[in-house]
Amino acid sequence: MIRVDSQKPETLMAVAMRGTAVFRSRDAAAHWTLLTSFPELPNARLDCGFLIPGKWFVGAAPGGLWVSTDEGDHWQVVPGTAKLSVYAINAWPKDSRVLAIGTNQGVWMSNDAGSSWRRISPPTIADLAAIVSVAFDPEKAGTIYAGTPHLPWKTTNAGTSWQKAHVGMYDDSDIFSIAVDPTRTGRIFASACSGIYCSLNAGGAWRRVQGIPGNNRRTYVVAQSPHKADLLFAGTSAGMWTSRDGGMNWKKLNEFVATSISFHPKDAELFFISTERHGLQRTSNGGTSFTAVNEGFASRSIAAVADGETGLKSISQYDGSFVKSSPEGAWTRIEPEAVKTESGDWFETAVDPSDRQVLLRASRSGLAKSVDSGKTWRLVQQEWIQSVVFHPKQKGLCFALRQQRVFWSPDSGENWYWLPAQEDSHLRFEKLYVAAAWPGWLVAVSPHRGLYLQKIPQSVKVN
Repeated sequence: MIRVDSQKPETLMAVAMRGTAVFRSRDAAAHWTLLTSFPELPNARLDCGFLIPGKWFVGAAPGGLWVSTDEGDHWQVVPGTAKLSVYAINAWPKDSRVLAIGTNQGVWMSNDAGSSWRRISPPTIADLAAIVSVAFDPEKAGTIYAGTPHLPWKTTNAGTSWQKAHVGMYDDSDIFSIAVDPTRTGRIFASACSGIYCSLNAGGAWRRVQGIPGNNRRTYVVAQSPHKADLLFAGTSAGMWTSRDGGMNWKKLNEFVATSISFHPKDAELFFISTERHGLQRTSNGGTSFTAVNEGFASRSIAAVADGETGLKSISQYDGSFVKSSPEGAWTRIEPEAVKTESGDWFETAVDPSDRQVLLRASRSGLAKSVDSGKTWRLVQQEWIQSVVFHPKQKGLCFALRQQRVFWSPDSGENWYWLPAQEDSHLRFEKLYVAAAWPGWLVAVSPHRGLYLQKIPQSVKVN
């Protein structure tokens, strides 16, 4: 998900939902910086992000609503929300202090820029338990639309009462996004697993928008340009589409599966999208063409790393495999494949390439060594070792990961020394690797933040 700061358009926030990380750009997405103070939430997704003057919000599922008052340098969970799963955030267009969030416990509302919240949907209505999208009427803060995994709802009195608002929609439609037209009273667009819908009477009745091929085309987001009332963009499972006549006719722009769209507040031709498989993209010509803007941004959960035929290969938990031919080069996708992992109390076993009978095994009990191909073992380190790897070219040289610190040994694990490195306490490395193609580099795998490269220091001799 990507968001533009309306007061500082060169500043953007990006949320990596799969990687549970938050990034910031101060140069219109040309470069991104990982916001290290946002905690790793390995058992959660970051489902939404939102910016208002003076505050940045990120919703975790589970994990609650997180807020920063210094553009991402520091974060804290909003009191009272820690046990919620937050799926959606939106603000009333006339006063950004009025906010609504969609959660696993219904709709919550704030009138003080998110400092305090109250639940405004009744717990007695089962269909209002999970809210995946929210939107305000531009003129009335008390009129709120709530999308659920089973059709939309509406309140006109800030939650005192709720009504179903799904006439004309396919039954069991998951409402991913809602866009209320600020220029035409009563016109609303909704994206759903069954396509795009339009209402001209404030949700009283809907018609399914035609023009995008395929029955029940899954649509993740529909967005109306703030600069041109009849200009729409939609991110679907069949690529990205646009309409210049309020949804009557549609034209395909590209194959990107866009999941969020964020417009520049002043430049009508400039906007940004987040995608399922191509990261972040920017257009400066109204969507005619897009340019990838992923420098410093990572959105994949890395499961493993290994030697590839032409360089280093990484395996993503969701997106398949990628290969990188040089430390400075870009990653190229290759065909997805199954990832096999070892089971048991140990994490991995490393074989000394210069003597195949010598093995090191990382485990919860410590680091064990065998000199007879695994027939017998002895502990050489008694602390929890997460990962161990031999250098592919230098005899006896190996590396181990312990409590987020990297150590090296020149004698196949008999003696260990701390490897001087930048202290990145926010990173949770789980694997180490040295590629035969890059003998001067050490690779560390952070499943939720990506892959990191470090040049092996001169003090560690590499032939």
